[in-house]
Amino acid sequence: YNADLPYDIEQQALFGEVSYDVTDVLNLTVGGRWYDFDETRTINQGGLFSSLFDNVVDNTASDGFTPRVLASLDLSDQVTLNAQVSQGFRLGGVNDPINRTLCTPEDELIFGGFQDYDDETMWNYEAGIKSAFANGVTLNAAGFYADIEDLQVTLDAGSCSSRVSFNVPDAHTAGVEFELGAQPTEALQFSLAGSFLEAEFDSTVTDATGAVLGGVEDGNRLASVPEFQMAATGSYYFPLALAGGSEAFLSATVHHVGDRYTQP
Repeated sequence: YNADLPYDIEQQALFGEVSYDVTDVLNLTVGGRWYDFDETRTINQGGLFSSLFDNVVDNTASDGFTPRVLASLDLSDQVTLNAQVSQGFRLGGVNDPINRTLCTPEDELIFGGFQDYDDETMWNYEAGIKSAFANGVTLNAAGFYADIEDLQVTLDAGSCSSRVSFNVPDAHTAGVEFELGAQPTEALQFSLAGSFLEAEFDSTVTDATGAVLGGVEDGNRLASVPEFQMAATGSYYFPLALAGGSEAFLSATVHHVGDRYTQP
């Protein structure tokens, strides 16, 4: 099997933001991005196990506007609250043809109908706090919820020795993340950071046989997303007496990442 897949990708975009101090403590920012994508791909295949496509041209095009609004409120010189609503976008595309000469009849039925996939969009809602206190203590934290439409998921196409991408109508991620720091002396620094996440499909995708496709079922976890992460770091700084005012440090870190699925 051999393949030549040249791409021609053109992207145009305009983006900007405007900030306004509503009061001495409240600031609003409004921004947006207009985009226009055009992607052309040519498929050329050869070899015993290929489908022998020759100079087949696929085109993907999309345009639109993604906004965001941010608000920042200074409760004091030490504490700031912030909130954000924003939209994200990921371009769709066309799958490479499956290698039908290698597929079992069942896998050809299951995966043969996924020719292209749509744009993915997401609305993100977030609120957080940034704070700084005496003795070098800082606390930053945020909670968020992301509503995803037409999530792009990629699976191995069984016996076909191919991979296919397709859309899941609805999914979401929700969670909190925090970062706590302290500097009790000029020589000592400590930090603790972590996140708790829920990332799940909100739709079920079935294949041509009516079975759930590759674990993409309402309530199942998204791939590559750990539910829990934590990192703790401690550092000690000290002068080097023989180096003309230079400084050195020792640091130790403990990092834990929870379990993840590589595919749904």
